[in-house]
Amino acid sequence: MTLKNAAALLLPGLLAGGVYAGLTLPSDGPGEGERPGVGSAMAVPAPEVEFPTVEGGKASLSDYGGQVVLLNIWGTWCPPCVREIPHLVEVQREIEPRGGTVVGLAVESGAPEDIHAFWENRLELEPAYPLWMGTNREARRHFEAFGLPNTLIIDRDGIIRKRFLGLVTRDMLLEELEPYL
Repeated sequence: MTLKNAAALLLPGLLAGGVYAGLTLPSDGPGEGERPGVGSAMAVPAPEVEFPTVEGGKASLSDYGGQVVLLNIWGTWCPPCVREIPHLVEVQREIEPRGGTVVGLAVESGAPEDIHAFWENRLELEPAYPLWMGTNREARRHFEAFGLPNTLIIDRDGIIRKRFLGLVTRDMLLEELEPYL
């Protein structure tokens, strides 16, 4: 990734207080003086767009029709994204039996084998939810993701109901997801 691309991705999030590049956050969320992800309500239809998956196929949000989807746009190179993945794994375990799923859209994070190696070696986890691959440009164009991490709640009818810019925690997400489950 070029410096120009990194700046274009990080600057809007920094201005919104949503990206904490380089900070080490405690596993239970933001610490003193650090703000959690900034949430905003929405009511916008989710776009119909396909992305390659790390498993080798293609997937789109319409594949999850009738489910609540928590779309997390992240990168292996993004420290707050990495910090929130264990929270997303916990959320997946809790919402899956209730008709929900987390989907991770990894941007600018390499080939499928790179993403698998990241999960296995850095996180020491097996991927717990579907992982897609994309570019910063696609994330901005299709989801207006002008900073990472960027997390969207999409209801059972395919409507984006809420967006979080910045680190989110298990408790924050479960509280916000409850009305849609």
